[in-house]
Amino acid sequence: PPAWCRLPTDVSPTLPLVERIPERIQFDETARCRCGSPGGPCDAIVIQSTVYASTRATAIEIEVKPCSTCRPEQRMFAGPDLRALGLFNFNNKRIYTHELLNKFTNSITAHETPFHAFRTVIQRTYMESECRTSFVSDDAFRTAWFSFTRIQDLGDSFQCDVCGPNPEVVIFDGVTASFSNKHQTSSLCPPTLIQPDAPKRLEVQ
Repeated sequence: PPAWCRLPTDVSPTLPLVERIPERIQFDETARCRCGSPGGPCDAIVIQSTVYASTRATAIEIEVKPCSTCRPEQRMFAGPDLRALGLFNFNNKRIYTHELLNKFTNSITAHETPFHAFRTVIQRTYMESECRTSFVSDDAFRTAWFSFTRIQDLGDSFQCDVCGPNPEVVIFDGVTASFSNKHQTSSLCPPTLIQPDAPKRLEVQ
């Protein structure tokens, strides 16, 4: 997890930010295909890749091996993990810095930034940096971010001081959103409306 949201119970390390991206990343023992295979016994080949950071994109070369498990027509490759470099290898051709992905996590937890708005800010930053490579689309970044968060070990510290982490009764609070008038139907009612057949819990106030 990022340093700003670490908990005392977290055991996974916080990886450093990328300072200098290598021009070529070599194949190593961390390499895996998306199916989990480490690649075939053949020699590694070099393909072109792009590393996306928060200020610019950098073209690099990366060594990969054809996957020996996936079907040949799928043309899948096993590539290095790159986490030690502070990089997230999405599909060998698109690589994202942890700094960029964690920046969006920071944004949505601090001021509810939509994907499109964040992508627009990054693209404008690329323009200011005179980067010739455009930032990825909304859908591509959304897919990459969810893939990144899926493999992160993000814990929580939510627990009751008296009942512990698993109380018998939990009361949730939330936000009630309004509906547009065009969606109004005879069956639409406020979520606070008590139904006639609703259970009565006399001990709850």
